[in-house]
Amino acid sequence: MALKQFFLISCPVKTFILKMTDKNKNHLRKFPSGTVVREARPEDDAQICALIRRNSMSGRISLTTDCEPSFFSMIEVEGHAHRVAVAQSGREIVGVASMARRRIFFNGQPEAFGYLGSLRIDASFRNTTLLARFYNILKKWHKEDFGVRFYLSAIPQDNRIARDTVTTGRAGMPVFHNTGILYNAAIPLFKRPLPRLPDRIRIVRGSEVGAGPIADFLNRVGSEKQFFPVYTADDILAANGILRGLHLDDFYVALRDAKITGITACWNQFPFRRIMIADYPWYLQWLRRMSSPLAKLLHMAPIPGPGEPLYNANAACIAIENNNQQIFDLLLKTILHHEHHTGKAFLVVGLMTGDPLMRALRNYLHLATRTCVYVMSLDGFDILSERDGRIPYVEIGSL
Repeated sequence: MALKQFFLISCPVKTFILKMTDKNKNHLRKFPSGTVVREARPEDDAQICALIRRNSMSGRISLTTDCEPSFFSMIEVEGHAHRVAVAQSGREIVGVASMARRRIFFNGQPEAFGYLGSLRIDASFRNTTLLARFYNILKKWHKEDFGVRFYLSAIPQDNRIARDTVTTGRAGMPVFHNTGILYNAAIPLFKRPLPRLPDRIRIVRGSEVGAGPIADFLNRVGSEKQFFPVYTADDILAANGILRGLHLDDFYVALRDAKITGITACWNQFPFRRIMIADYPWYLQWLRRMSSPLAKLLHMAPIPGPGEPLYNANAACIAIENNNQQIFDLLLKTILHHEHHTGKAFLVVGLMTGDPLMRALRNYLHLATRTCVYVMSLDGFDILSERDGRIPYVEIGSL
């Protein structure tokens, strides 16, 4: 059980984290004098990175995020447009929150959506009115130039304080509506054979197909699911942006004869975003020492210690025509084969719990964590009455 609990944290999902540690969270201290909330500037980058790293995500295992060398580079994956608010006390940055705008499919049509994330507040400022101040500046920016009807956000299912905060309208915030559970499966990377392919099926890298056909397929098939990102060939080929760090040959493409029938990419975000182990209890440190021989035997990456990063890759851009289980399985097996010996510990695959592809994913030995995906409107729109019955898809590498 301890081993399972350790690996539950292996999904590098960046979350909209709201920490309020007092037992009575309704009694907020006044905003500290001399502290201002303002738009972030480039020269704040290093301080924001330090703030995020020192504010760990509490739980049985304490996690934090290392976004060196640049916070502003890290959040490029969240959307095409960004605004970041910081709280400054004296010369020190003590809080940060961000909003982004991206294009996703809603009811089969491209639409601009917002994303709220990166909220971190130093411990001594959490039970003040700082959260409300962040919300006010984000609301102001929404009215000025964001022009979206809805915002997405994501919170780990076991973070009850955060979920209670956003679903009950505390701190003057609008109510966030739960739109589903994102199931994150961490599949261990060990030596596996290449899968045997059926007649007429080939699996090739993206450069053999080209960015244009890949983007066309992703949009055509992805539009069948709610919230699937809208991609262009330029997004795929760009060194930065919403697919930062994902290269053309990181796309694995299943072809039936010459026709694309499925795509899954392997996204390594380690150069610009790393989930770190801040601390864990003594029994997991003992388990780490005891499991080292097994990791060596299986040629797996060892369990990281405190202060060390989790070496994971994300399965991304999952689009399978007709939700074909066999094609999805062949793509996963091919990626797992090629990712062995890369130094990574897991391939993390994220699907919403109602996704038909879950049947194939559950066949793999994996360890899971769950994330609640929320949507809210700053203009009073009711997404629950507008959305049709499409199953959501949320790109874990963009959270």
